[in-house]
Amino acid sequence: MVTTSMGNTTAAPIVAEGPVVLHGSISDQWGGHTFGYLVQGRDALFWAATLHSPGGPPTALVGQHPLPGSSTTPAVTRLAFTAPNVKGNNQPQMVCASDGHLHIFVGVTYTTDDPKYNYGRIHYYRSERPEDVSTLVDKTARIPLEPFVDFHLRMNAAISPDGSRIVLVILAISPDGSVPFNTPVLFVGERQGADYVFRRPVVYARPMGFFYPQVAALDDGIVLVGEVWDNYERPITRILHIDWDGNALHEEDLPHGSDGTFLSFDMKPISPDQPNRLVIYYNRQSKDHSDNAHEFWEYDVQRRSTRLLRSIPSEYSFSNAGKWVRFADGSSAFINNPSMGKLHVWGEDVLESPGATPTPLVGADLLALGYRASAYVFTPNPFQGSLASPDGVYIASDCFNPSREDGKSGPSSFLFWKLRRRE
Repeated sequence: MVTTSMGNTTAAPIVAEGPVVLHGSISDQWGGHTFGYLVQGRDALFWAATLHSPGGPPTALVGQHPLPGSSTTPAVTRLAFTAPNVKGNNQPQMVCASDGHLHIFVGVTYTTDDPKYNYGRIHYYRSERPEDVSTLVDKTARIPLEPFVDFHLRMNAAISPDGSRIVLVILAISPDGSVPFNTPVLFVGERQGADYVFRRPVVYARPMGFFYPQVAALDDGIVLVGEVWDNYERPITRILHIDWDGNALHEEDLPHGSDGTFLSFDMKPISPDQPNRLVIYYNRQSKDHSDNAHEFWEYDVQRRSTRLLRSIPSEYSFSNAGKWVRFADGSSAFINNPSMGKLHVWGEDVLESPGATPTPLVGADLLALGYRASAYVFTPNPFQGSLASPDGVYIASDCFNPSREDGKSGPSSFLFWKLRRRE
């Protein structure tokens, strides 16, 4: 047992509920090391995926699972894209507004006569009722089509703490080069009733290989933390802090070595009452696999400065990406799946306990449960409007079904667990 700076005793997390199968036939959760695909509401856990349907139309899934004590009923809504030139769709990105309405963004790729060029378009939906995704209303017309029309669909979304504004971050492209490839743009939506009206999008940074951004929408601006792939021998992590008009306030690359991968996979507030102190999970892997670490950095939004909170050296075989979760007692844990088969938890309080070594999470051995492997770990994030539970945290993973064929993107199953501290 250890004692945190908040005076609480902690113990390694254990499974309190699960695994629960949300859906048994999904495609792999693309980009899952960054995106959550889970939003925790007051009465339900909301989830997003893509249906595994070889030969069928590309179909996005948005579902809900009742939380304990809720009268909510389980539901799954399918969004099938049936236009003749549809090529595929991204997994939906979701945010939950303070009134309980879910706002859902889906990227859909379309083919053209040019075999070298496919364009992506944004589709936008709102739940008809609060905390209920059984009926979704198409609000795509609220997304401005100028000055950018086509997109490279690596996108993410966030909502401000008071729910007054939504931010959608995406990369713009064009077939004729008039829009430089991977131009980073953002859409800001301002709340009007149950809806959001989006401003004309703005360019917030120079074109770059800037993928998979984490996004925080705060009173003091928008913080983006993502991967810059300008050098494929050394992809790095960049922090961009911009104001609500897209003007740069701060730019910083996290420290990195020579060749290797130095990527961020999670960003959350350090505590509910300190939303301007952001914890960034940073995964360092040298090219020769000799120097690997799970690191936790803080970005202070008001001071516009970073500091290292904790660096945990790791063997390469245990260096797979994961998620940082915070419990109601103020302690936190890091969870990853180093073997792609067993979820592991690191230490008792990952930011404060003196030692942090990976321990299998009992009840989350996917191989023992009959799956071929697990891919990513997902957790609800306050920056998408998720609420916290006083008695634990939720995590999820997409898991390869026994019938999955090598080289295919499914079928997989979407499972979740609820974790709590051992009493």
